[in-house]
Amino acid sequence: MPALVVAAALKSGHPVTDRIFDRVYPPELRFISQQHWTPVGVAARAAHLLVEAGARRILDVGSGPGKFCITGALTTRAVFTGVEQRQQLVEIARAVAFRIGADRACFVHANVLRFPFQHFDGFYLYNPFYECIDPTGVAIDDALGLSVPLFRKSILSTTRKLARLPVGVAVATYHGFGGVMPKTYSRVHQENAGTDRLDLWIKTED
Repeated sequence: MPALVVAAALKSGHPVTDRIFDRVYPPELRFISQQHWTPVGVAARAAHLLVEAGARRILDVGSGPGKFCITGALTTRAVFTGVEQRQQLVEIARAVAFRIGADRACFVHANVLRFPFQHFDGFYLYNPFYECIDPTGVAIDDALGLSVPLFRKSILSTTRKLARLPVGVAVATYHGFGGVMPKTYSRVHQENAGTDRLDLWIKTED
Protein backbone atom coordinates (compact mmCIF):
# COMPACT_ATOMS: atom_id res chain seq x y z
CA MET A 1 0.00 0.00 0.00
CA PRO A 2 1.57 3.34 -1.05
CA ALA A 3 2.38 5.87 1.66
CA LEU A 4 -0.28 8.34 0.53
CA VAL A 5 -2.93 5.62 0.61
CA VAL A 6 -1.91 4.80 4.18
CA ALA A 7 -2.17 8.51 5.03
CA ALA A 8 -5.64 8.76 3.48
CA ALA A 9 -6.82 5.72 5.45
CA LEU A 10 -5.56 7.15 8.74
CA LYS A 11 -7.04 10.58 8.07
CA SER A 12 -10.43 9.04 7.36
CA GLY A 13 -10.37 6.91 10.48
CA HIS A 14 -9.94 3.57 8.76
CA PRO A 15 -7.72 1.05 10.58
CA VAL A 16 -4.24 0.43 9.24
CA THR A 17 -2.29 -2.62 10.36
CA ASP A 18 1.30 -2.39 11.54
CA ARG A 19 2.35 -4.74 8.75
CA ILE A 20 1.00 -2.26 6.21
CA PHE A 21 2.22 0.89 7.96
CA ASP A 22 5.71 -0.47 8.52
CA ARG A 23 6.26 -0.86 4.78
CA VAL A 24 7.20 2.84 4.75
CA TYR A 25 10.37 1.86 6.65
CA PRO A 26 13.52 -0.02 5.60
CA PRO A 27 13.41 -3.80 6.19
CA GLU A 28 15.76 -3.66 9.18
CA LEU A 29 13.36 -1.31 10.99
CA ARG A 30 10.33 -3.43 10.16
CA PHE A 31 12.07 -6.40 11.79
CA ILE A 32 12.31 -4.67 15.18
CA SER A 33 9.03 -2.76 14.96
CA GLN A 34 7.05 -5.08 17.21
CA GLN A 35 9.50 -4.57 20.06
CA HIS A 36 10.57 -0.94 19.68
CA TRP A 37 7.96 1.11 17.78
CA THR A 38 4.48 2.01 18.99
CA PRO A 39 1.70 -0.02 17.30
CA VAL A 40 -0.20 2.25 14.94
CA GLY A 41 -3.50 1.66 16.74
CA VAL A 42 -1.97 2.58 20.08
CA ALA A 43 -0.33 5.65 18.53
CA ALA A 44 -3.65 6.90 17.17
CA ARG A 45 -5.41 6.28 20.47
CA ALA A 46 -2.68 7.95 22.56
CA ALA A 47 -2.66 10.98 20.28
CA HIS A 48 -6.45 11.23 20.55
CA LEU A 49 -6.35 11.05 24.36
CA LEU A 50 -3.72 13.80 24.54
CA VAL A 51 -5.62 16.09 22.19
CA GLU A 52 -8.89 15.38 24.02
CA ALA A 53 -7.09 16.46 27.22
CA GLY A 54 -6.21 19.80 25.61
CA ALA A 55 -2.69 19.18 24.28
CA ARG A 56 -1.81 20.95 21.05
CA ARG A 57 2.01 20.74 20.99
CA ILE A 58 3.03 17.17 21.74
CA LEU A 59 6.53 15.81 22.30
CA ASP A 60 7.44 12.15 21.76
CA VAL A 61 10.44 11.32 23.97
CA GLY A 62 12.64 8.86 22.08
CA SER A 63 10.70 8.99 18.83
CA GLY A 64 12.68 6.41 16.83
CA PRO A 65 11.59 6.48 13.17
CA GLY A 66 8.60 8.67 13.97
CA LYS A 67 5.69 6.25 13.98
CA PHE A 68 3.80 7.92 16.84
CA CYS A 69 4.30 11.48 15.62
CA ILE A 70 3.38 10.66 12.04
CA THR A 71 0.25 8.77 13.10
CA GLY A 72 -0.74 11.55 15.49
CA ALA A 73 -0.26 14.25 12.87
CA LEU A 74 -2.46 12.34 10.43
CA THR A 75 -5.25 11.54 12.90
CA THR A 76 -5.49 14.77 14.95
CA ARG A 77 -5.00 18.52 14.49
CA ALA A 78 -2.12 18.78 16.97
CA VAL A 79 1.54 19.47 16.16
CA PHE A 80 3.95 16.64 16.99
CA THR A 81 7.67 16.81 17.66
CA GLY A 82 9.89 13.78 18.12
CA VAL A 83 13.23 13.98 19.89
CA GLU A 84 15.64 11.16 19.07
CA GLN A 85 19.36 10.70 19.72
CA ARG A 86 20.02 8.49 16.68
CA GLN A 87 20.64 10.70 13.65
CA GLN A 88 19.81 7.93 11.18
CA LEU A 89 16.36 7.41 12.71
CA VAL A 90 15.69 11.15 12.66
CA GLU A 91 16.53 11.29 8.96
CA ILE A 92 14.27 8.31 8.24
CA ALA A 93 11.43 9.85 10.24
CA ARG A 94 11.74 13.14 8.36
CA ALA A 95 11.77 11.38 5.00
CA VAL A 96 8.71 9.27 5.83
CA ALA A 97 6.80 12.25 7.22
CA PHE A 98 7.47 14.15 3.99
CA ARG A 99 6.54 11.21 1.78
CA ILE A 100 3.34 10.43 3.67
CA GLY A 101 2.26 14.08 3.97
CA ALA A 102 2.44 14.41 7.76
CA ASP A 103 3.13 18.14 7.68
CA ARG A 104 2.60 18.64 11.42
CA ALA A 105 5.22 16.07 12.43
CA CYS A 106 8.81 17.21 12.87
CA PHE A 107 11.88 15.55 14.31
CA VAL A 108 14.87 16.81 16.25
CA HIS A 109 18.22 15.09 16.65
CA ALA A 110 19.11 15.64 20.30
CA ASN A 111 19.82 13.94 23.60
CA VAL A 112 16.64 14.16 25.68
CA LEU A 113 18.74 14.85 28.79
CA ARG A 114 19.52 18.26 27.31
CA PHE A 115 16.23 18.85 25.50
CA PRO A 116 13.79 21.41 26.99
CA PHE A 117 10.20 20.40 27.76
CA GLN A 118 8.66 23.82 28.43
CA HIS A 119 7.49 24.47 24.86
CA PHE A 120 5.08 21.52 24.91
CA ASP A 121 1.74 20.85 26.61
CA GLY A 122 1.50 17.14 25.81
CA PHE A 123 4.00 14.28 26.06
CA TYR A 124 4.18 10.68 24.92
CA LEU A 125 6.50 8.13 26.51
CA TYR A 126 6.80 4.53 25.35
CA ASN A 127 9.23 3.37 28.06
CA PRO A 128 11.97 5.21 26.13
CA PHE A 129 14.94 4.29 28.31
CA TYR A 130 14.27 0.59 28.82
CA GLU A 131 16.81 -0.49 26.21
CA CYS A 132 19.51 0.67 28.63
CA ILE A 133 18.67 -2.18 31.03
CA ASP A 134 17.18 -4.89 28.80
CA PRO A 135 19.69 -7.69 28.09
CA THR A 136 17.13 -9.91 26.36
CA GLY A 137 15.67 -7.65 23.68
CA VAL A 138 16.73 -7.18 20.07
CA ALA A 139 18.89 -4.05 20.01
CA ILE A 140 17.99 -1.18 17.71
CA ASP A 141 21.67 -0.94 16.80
CA ASP A 142 25.04 -1.13 18.54
CA ALA A 143 25.19 2.59 19.34
CA LEU A 144 24.17 2.14 22.97
CA GLY A 145 25.21 -0.46 25.50
CA LEU A 146 23.50 -1.54 28.68
CA SER A 147 23.86 1.04 31.43
CA VAL A 148 21.89 1.13 34.67
CA PRO A 149 23.40 4.52 35.63
CA LEU A 150 22.27 6.03 32.30
CA PHE A 151 18.80 4.55 32.79
CA ARG A 152 18.51 6.08 36.24
CA LYS A 153 19.88 9.43 35.07
CA SER A 154 17.39 9.54 32.18
CA ILE A 155 14.44 8.72 34.43
CA LEU A 156 15.48 11.31 37.00
CA SER A 157 15.95 14.01 34.35
CA THR A 158 12.59 13.28 32.74
CA THR A 159 10.76 13.21 36.07
CA ARG A 160 12.26 16.54 37.14
CA LYS A 161 11.37 18.23 33.86
CA LEU A 162 7.80 16.93 34.00
CA ALA A 163 7.51 18.19 37.59
CA ARG A 164 8.46 21.73 36.53
CA LEU A 165 5.75 22.01 33.87
CA PRO A 166 2.55 24.02 34.44
CA VAL A 167 -0.77 22.68 35.63
CA GLY A 168 -2.81 21.17 32.79
CA VAL A 169 0.01 19.40 30.96
CA ALA A 170 -1.00 15.95 29.68
CA VAL A 171 1.23 12.87 29.50
CA ALA A 172 0.41 9.56 27.84
CA THR A 173 2.51 6.53 28.77
CA TYR A 174 2.57 3.14 27.08
CA HIS A 175 4.37 0.37 29.00
CA GLY A 176 5.03 3.12 31.54
CA PHE A 177 8.16 5.21 31.27
CA GLY A 178 10.46 3.38 33.68
CA GLY A 179 9.90 5.64 36.67
CA VAL A 180 7.17 7.03 38.90
CA MET A 181 5.18 10.04 37.75
CA PRO A 182 5.60 13.14 39.93
CA LYS A 183 3.04 13.40 42.74
CA THR A 184 1.63 16.54 41.12
CA TYR A 185 0.20 14.38 38.31
CA SER A 186 -3.05 12.44 38.49
CA ARG A 187 -3.84 9.42 36.34
CA VAL A 188 -7.18 10.26 34.76
CA HIS A 189 -7.52 7.36 32.35
CA GLN A 190 -6.20 3.84 31.85
CA GLU A 191 -7.03 1.22 29.22
CA ASN A 192 -5.64 -1.97 27.80
CA ALA A 193 -3.76 -1.28 24.58
CA GLY A 194 -1.42 -3.26 22.38
CA THR A 195 0.71 -5.50 24.58
CA ASP A 196 0.26 -3.54 27.80
CA ARG A 197 -1.76 -0.55 28.96
CA LEU A 198 -2.10 3.08 27.96
CA ASP A 199 -2.27 5.66 30.76
CA LEU A 200 -3.19 9.34 30.61
CA TRP A 201 -1.84 11.68 33.27
CA ILE A 202 -2.69 15.32 33.90
CA LYS A 203 -0.70 17.73 36.04
CA THR A 204 -3.25 18.89 38.58
CA GLU A 205 -1.14 20.92 41.02
CA ASP A 206 2.15 22.81 41.27
